[in-house]
Amino acid sequence: MSQSRLSERLDEMKDEILEGIQKSVQIDSVATEAEENAPYGPGPKAALDFALHLGEELGFRTGNVDNHAGYVEYGEGEEMVAVLGHMDVVPTGDDWKYPPFGGEIHDGVMYGRGVVDDKGPTIGAIYALKAIRDLDLPIDRRIRVIFGTNEERGSSCIQYYVEKGEEQPVMGITPDAEFPLIFFEKGMTNVTAGCKNPAQGAIKVLEFQGGTVHNIVPLHCRLVLEGEHEIPEAKGVTVTKENGNTVLVSEGVSAHGSTPALGVNGISLLLDAVKDLEIGGDYQKVFDFLRTHIGHETNGKGLGICYQDEETGETTVNLGVIEGTEKDIHFVLDIRYPKNGKKEEVQATLEKQFGEAGLEILSIDHTDMLYVPKDSELVQKLMKVYREGTGQMDAQPKAIGGGTYAKMFKNMVAFGPIFPGDPDVVHQPNEAVEIEKLMQSIKLVAEAMAEMARK
Repeated sequence: MSQSRLSERLDEMKDEILEGIQKSVQIDSVATEAEENAPYGPGPKAALDFALHLGEELGFRTGNVDNHAGYVEYGEGEEMVAVLGHMDVVPTGDDWKYPPFGGEIHDGVMYGRGVVDDKGPTIGAIYALKAIRDLDLPIDRRIRVIFGTNEERGSSCIQYYVEKGEEQPVMGITPDAEFPLIFFEKGMTNVTAGCKNPAQGAIKVLEFQGGTVHNIVPLHCRLVLEGEHEIPEAKGVTVTKENGNTVLVSEGVSAHGSTPALGVNGISLLLDAVKDLEIGGDYQKVFDFLRTHIGHETNGKGLGICYQDEETGETTVNLGVIEGTEKDIHFVLDIRYPKNGKKEEVQATLEKQFGEAGLEILSIDHTDMLYVPKDSELVQKLMKVYREGTGQMDAQPKAIGGGTYAKMFKNMVAFGPIFPGDPDVVHQPNEAVEIEKLMQSIKLVAEAMAEMARK
């Protein structure tokens, strides 16, 4: 019953909600250099001030955490539940049909940087709080809408919130990913390995570079060898002779690093092309290791880290970057593993494998997995809200290889705003959302807020 009442109240507030989101989108909140009282620059600070002022105007308690983050709160009770959003945005880029900081509405669609990620859902959640209060819905826990200002550059905003000792929710959602909800996010290990001061071999390597970032399947790889060498034709690799040297360039198929099986790795293609060439030295050592232990495999089997779990999937490994310089030859692996994987085991296995090949770890970092069991109170409440709110009674929670803002707090999951089958416009030119879908997502978040606040 409360769901239809909330839905009706939010429909009555539609113009007010859309105007609030538009005003927020009109603030250029791309992070810049820190200024006094603006740790991420004046843009994120202005967007933070807007959200806090909106909360105050609507009559809610607000809090400013030293201009890193803020919150709007309603209700009474010892426990607090939360919606976590962010007010910063990525740069706009080019090729926009309408002004990226305009928030303009055309043919039932709102355009602008942040309408989906994440100002639309965050400002929408503040208005959802108003609808819950207007209806005087019975709640047993306080509801807090928390908004950071540095999510797009590492989320130090919420790290600061936690380190300052601000109250953490007993459960919560972030409307910063996909519906129905994401109950599991894989653990991640990013490792850079190779050789320092590499020794050249029988064939001198003049240039070697492939990929740009760890979390993208590399499209291209380029290798320049001193001298002219006969290299058999290889799939996806072009071989030319330039100024007495041999130049190899590969072209693969790009994909996200969390789903490397959907791409074709340009580095691996190039390594295939030179498999019969005795280059020698440390380059040979690296080439042989990568061909033997990775090749075109994407599940970590050759590295000894292939974890498999029926509920949360299997390990993925993306060879994202490789580069040779006078200083070192190094490669970067993006490794993601399901809930039966352990970062300590992953690191120990890699150290052993690299050590046996005469390679070393140059840097390594880990991101813990997020796992909120399907039978938990939070997931059960949210799936009930989603199924009843959409009529999709067979909808199931998702496990993903990527990471979301939900990792900032315990017992929090990503819940919306993108619906299954809808295009992912996040970080793209012409970021846009259908008004109908935007309102539907705000209604689901509103009901989720009320449901989490009831014991």
